[in-house]
Amino acid sequence: MNDWAEQFKENERKLGQHPECADFWVVRARLLMLEDEPLDDQLPRGLAEVERCILKALDLDPRHLEAIEEAAHFYHAVVPNRTKALTYAERYLRLAGKVVDDMKAIVQESN
Repeated sequence: MNDWAEQFKENERKLGQHPECADFWVVRARLLMLEDEPLDDQLPRGLAEVERCILKALDLDPRHLEAIEEAAHFYHAVVPNRTKALTYAERYLRLAGKVVDDMKAIVQESN
């Protein structure tokens, strides 16, 4: 079994144990985009499944920066939809800016 297949099966196991974990859905989407040879497991594949995984992660955690970033890239480069890409990119920038501000506050409090 190749490295991709092992990673995919490990992700499938983790999702089975923790389907509420947005991180595992993002990883699954990334793995599906990197798929180099299909497995004989009859699981859904393709761009529709990649999109479903990204949206599932966002449904579980609407503020999940990695999922928002994946959505922006997906709609920008993989399945072009300018409106959706822009929506997710702007959402990412708003949330990331808040995180940066929060980190700056921590640093300032430490000085």
